[in-house]
Amino acid sequence: MVDLEFGVFDWVDVARGRSIAETYDDRIALARRADHGDFERYHIAEHHGTTLGLAASPGLFAAALARETERIRLAPMTFVVPLYEPLRLAEEIAMIDQLSHGRLELGIGKGSSPVEAGMFGHSPEQMQERYDAFLPRILAALQTGEYRDDGQVHPLTIRPVQREFTTWYPTSNPESIQRAAVNGQNTIFGFAFKSPPLQIIRERRDIYFEARAGMASTGKHPRFGVLRHVFVAPTEAEAWEQAEAAFVDHYDNFTWLWRQHGVDQPPLPDLRRLVADHLFFVGSVDAVIEQVAHVVEATGVNYVACAFSWGSLPVADALASIDLFDTQVIPAVRARLAG
Repeated sequence: MVDLEFGVFDWVDVARGRSIAETYDDRIALARRADHGDFERYHIAEHHGTTLGLAASPGLFAAALARETERIRLAPMTFVVPLYEPLRLAEEIAMIDQLSHGRLELGIGKGSSPVEAGMFGHSPEQMQERYDAFLPRILAALQTGEYRDDGQVHPLTIRPVQREFTTWYPTSNPESIQRAAVNGQNTIFGFAFKSPPLQIIRERRDIYFEARAGMASTGKHPRFGVLRHVFVAPTEAEAWEQAEAAFVDHYDNFTWLWRQHGVDQPPLPDLRRLVADHLFFVGSVDAVIEQVAHVVEATGVNYVACAFSWGSLPVADALASIDLFDTQVIPAVRARLAG
């Protein structure tokens, strides 16, 4: 458990009262702060046609972050592989890796939303077929410098800095955990307040590391993580007042696409219940230390991806929250686990 890493996750969802350009600026400021802290990665979600995600091209956003940061690794979570022309995606990955001087990691997936897939004319079955066909070609091209398709060979004139990429396969499907392990992929299991109970996470964590233990070592420590929203403030009262207000808008973004297509959604969850169920981290520094440490101890995860900016949280408050988490929460959690 001492080998615990933290990252930042960002949906780049719509912020009420902020233009899209201002929202991008706010998130870039958050990435710059994370770059100077004890965070290993910055994850960017890919979504389409929804207020939940303004980074429809996570690669484009990662390219912007590559020039604004120096240390933190950039991990789109995920490139929805079936929505890309595979040769073009391989070239774009190579470009981002060069722009970031070898700091890119690859979150890969087939897409979780049939509504978003339908915008591009694909059924869920077609998304799976395209994912299975495209991904091996893309990874082989990045490693060898040659893209092969139907017997044709196309040299990549832009080669990435890295030859072997760290890959991530986030999932909410328990049955896919072992497959991710066998494929040598890191994973984030469950999505924020949609995550499974801690006991289920622990069981799948054990399955994951058992499978990874039977594989040849790659020299990279595998990561099994969880994703949680975070808001830390100087006092409990401040934390709850700001977090509860911001969560109203974030949940509206989270459910917006489904509601537009006539799919009923559950009412706004009680944020205090989400915190009590270990699905959200909110409170003073001392409260959040306890919340984070409990989740790590109960599940055995070695990676925690934290969403610091969501809904209508003002950028100043998100920056203050990440600063408290970086300078006070992370050191205290590490000390508790080491003890």
